[in-house]
Amino acid sequence: MTTRVEPPRLADLLADNARLRALAASIIHDFNNFSAAIGGYSELVLQRLPPDDEHLRAGVQGIRDTAMWGARITHRLMAAAGRSRLGPTRLSVDAALTDAEPALRLLVGDATRLTVNRQTATASVQLHPGEFEQMLVNLVVTAREAVGAGGVISILADTVEVDEAGRRAAGLPAPGEYVRVAVSDTGRSVSETTRSRAFPGGDGLATVHDIVTRNGGAVSVTSGPGSGSTFEVYLPRLHNAVLERPLMPDVDPDHGTETVLVVENEEPVRDMILDVLSMHGYTALAAADGEEALRIAGNHHGALDLIIVDVVMPGISGEALAQRLTAGWPGVRILFISGYTDDLIRQHGFLRASGHFLQKPFSVDDLVRKVQEVLRGRVA
Repeated sequence: MTTRVEPPRLADLLADNARLRALAASIIHDFNNFSAAIGGYSELVLQRLPPDDEHLRAGVQGIRDTAMWGARITHRLMAAAGRSRLGPTRLSVDAALTDAEPALRLLVGDATRLTVNRQTATASVQLHPGEFEQMLVNLVVTAREAVGAGGVISILADTVEVDEAGRRAAGLPAPGEYVRVAVSDTGRSVSETTRSRAFPGGDGLATVHDIVTRNGGAVSVTSGPGSGSTFEVYLPRLHNAVLERPLMPDVDPDHGTETVLVVENEEPVRDMILDVLSMHGYTALAAADGEEALRIAGNHHGALDLIIVDVVMPGISGEALAQRLTAGWPGVRILFISGYTDDLIRQHGFLRASGHFLQKPFSVDDLVRKVQEVLRGRVA
């Protein structure tokens, strides 16, 4: 007897896809909250430790850096899923390589030697740190698969002046000064099959191509029998004239005097925010949901200057709560926070353009800077 196997129905495939999207959004949200709490508390501990306790400070810095590494992973997941955009920022290539190197060494493993040669000094490019790390990871993974155990992977970062002939050879949009990041290996050469799917169309290398070309650069690969392969990434170097304006203002050392209501249903994140605000002189009130926030605000007889509210909460949403509180306190300012992806918070009726917003996870300085910015009426 023959049983006919029916192909899956489109409706079933769409339902499965929706369930996976919901699960991914929930995991990213929870991971963002974990990173926010762990990173924030480790920064608070660092600020309270004696400067001369180098051993303990090193341990806490390791915890903080690991939390930030996790944050960069979730940012990359959000961007890869098309649910969040990683906006370009001024990026110091030397510093970004230093930050990424521990993760790259873990990725390579003990059986393969990794060398990193930084010659970019103070050179900067316009690129998000998460995309820079994603680019490096994908190139190093490709090299690791080629070399196997006992091989060598080399990363070189330097600055080069590209003339018209070099521009045409590399496929760059214009001649000029570029930061070059080259990843070389001692493994098998790139075969014609691999080369044909390297840019674009493959997974990891296509992602590298997309990141680099979107930011005004180009990628090339050279390979030969017995000589391994070298992938070269060219990104336009930012010149001093472009760098005069800082991307964000410094944290004001003066302590705040305002009263802030924090509405956050995740207790570790809520307590961390309260600790940061109290350390910087603010009077901080706390609520676990919208109903409690309305009760606290209704019983509060002093000034209420700022409300920090999570966009997505059980019961009253952050957007609805903000509307009710601003109706009762016309002068109060609102700062929205969330660990969810862009598409999910849009489903809850919130658009980032509608108010000040801070994406979780955030550092202590990011939080304090944003609070000062909102209270002073700066543009979000």
